[in-house]
Amino acid sequence: MGLERRGRPLDAQRDALIHAETLKQMGEVGYDSLSVERVAKKAGVSKATIYRRYPNKMEMVLSSLEQTAIRPPMPDTGNGLDDLRLMAKLILTYALNDRGRCMFGCMMLAASRHPELAQAMRKRVVGPRRARGREVLERAIDRGELPPNTPLELVLDMIFGALFIRHARGDRVHESHAMALVDAVWVGMGGRL
Repeated sequence: MGLERRGRPLDAQRDALIHAETLKQMGEVGYDSLSVERVAKKAGVSKATIYRRYPNKMEMVLSSLEQTAIRPPMPDTGNGLDDLRLMAKLILTYALNDRGRCMFGCMMLAASRHPELAQAMRKRVVGPRRARGREVLERAIDRGELPPNTPLELVLDMIFGALFIRHARGDRVHESHAMALVDAVWVGMGGRL
């Protein structure tokens, strides 16, 4: 979330450069060693260009995470299991790639050291994604595909937590593994394949 500005609109190409370089540098040097100066130099923009958008490093990082989030709409195929499978595929495509491995680990470490970053990440990055997952599960409950007492947060933790942890420890997450995990959790919660 950048600062509100009046006047000439900010250049979207520069925004994209800043976001990409911020995430790249996060993966290379971590949050604590990341600096606005470093990102500006590597992105080929001035520090003033960045500070016109973000008041500090944390806002620059959070905005970069928000902008590179999964953009496709959450699936609504009419079948909860298929929707969860598609969600898992989106996670594999957009978050659990080689670039994301270092980034994920760095952000988890940074959040453990910086409570204000952890709180902002929960609100602006993790929370909206989990809300989209809850929507998928709520539709499945409404259609009678899962029991009414299905623990939504636990289902999300079991599926996506397992995928992210496997990825963070350096294991390649194959689509077949993700689909088997989704199916196992679905059946464990009372859904039918």
